[in-house]
Amino acid sequence: MQSDNEIATSQTTANLLLVVITVILAILLFLMLHIPDFDMTFSGPPVIFKIISIESSAPTFQSQITLRNVLDKDYMNKELSAKIYRNDVMLPCTILTLNTHEFIPTAHYGVKTFKGQGGCTDIWSYNQLLRMDLSDGFIHPGDVIRVDIIQTATDKVISRDSRKA
Repeated sequence: MQSDNEIATSQTTANLLLVVITVILAILLFLMLHIPDFDMTFSGPPVIFKIISIESSAPTFQSQITLRNVLDKDYMNKELSAKIYRNDVMLPCTILTLNTHEFIPTAHYGVKTFKGQGGCTDIWSYNQLLRMDLSDGFIHPGDVIRVDIIQTATDKVISRDSRKA
């Protein structure tokens, strides 16, 4: 037969073990649900405006880039600007708007024209194209071209895509 002292010790030990096990389970559950992602790889901005084609051929190397809105979302193209890079060096292109009607009266050095559904109205909708006709000689076969689309109100790159010419 157990004495009163042994029964009291067993109950205290059992209660203490129950509390410790509950705390450990709570911590494990918390870590499983709220563990931070320590993935340090830089993925960069998403591809919303995908480079569909890059054209450049000798002897004049007429440079054209065609973009497509691949996200099922509409964008106000006059609120977007662009920066174009060749082999990670920014080209001297001034693209302050992607709206073709507002682009015409602005200073646009390095870009001749814009064409396509993506720029001819105020909205650049899903699956619409926009072709940028750059100055001849900007792009040569084998160059890696990157196009950053920037939301002008925040000066934030909202889309980035690269492709080899």
